[in-house]
Amino acid sequence: MDSERHVGGRLGFFFPGPRLEVGGSWQKALQEERKNAFGFHLVWQAAKVPLSVHSEYARSFEGSGYWIEGAYRLSQSHFWQKAARRTEVAARAQQFYSGEIGPDGGEALGLPGTNTREADFGVNYFLRDGLKGVASYGRQFSSAGNFNQWTYGIAYRFLVPLGRTGAQ
Repeated sequence: MDSERHVGGRLGFFFPGPRLEVGGSWQKALQEERKNAFGFHLVWQAAKVPLSVHSEYARSFEGSGYWIEGAYRLSQSHFWQKAARRTEVAARAQQFYSGEIGPDGGEALGLPGTNTREADFGVNYFLRDGLKGVASYGRQFSSAGNFNQWTYGIAYRFLVPLGRTGAQ
C-alpha cells in the first residue's frame, strides 16, 4: 500500500455586488521533497443574463495549467420552456504544461505526459439545487497525438454560509 501525507486547503470569497467569487488553494507534501502546489480560481455571474464564467490556474511539481469556461443557462429561451429552465450549455478551453514527471509519470497520475490543449462543448442539466448531470465532447491536441474525448457524469456542490442568511 502506497500513501503520502499532505496539508492544505481551499478558500474562496463571494462578493454579491459584482457577483464575483475569487479564491485560492495551497497544498504541501509533508515527506520526501516537501513540494508545494497552489492554485487560483475566479467565478463571475452576469446580473442581467443567465451567464457565468469560471476560470482556474493550478501549478504543482507534476505540471501547471489553466482553464476558462463560459456557461449559458437557457432559462430565457422560449423554445423548450420547462426543460430550458434547468438546461445550461457550456464551452471550455484549457491548457496543461507537463512538469518534471515525463510521459510515464503523467500516465501513472492520469495526466498528459506532454503539453496539451483541449476544447470542450457540453450540456449541463440541473436535477435539483446543487445536483446536475453533465455531458460533453472535447478535442485534445498534443504532440503525442490528437483525439476525441467524451465525458459524462453527475456533480454535486454544497455551500456552508459563514454569516447570516436570508433577509431580516
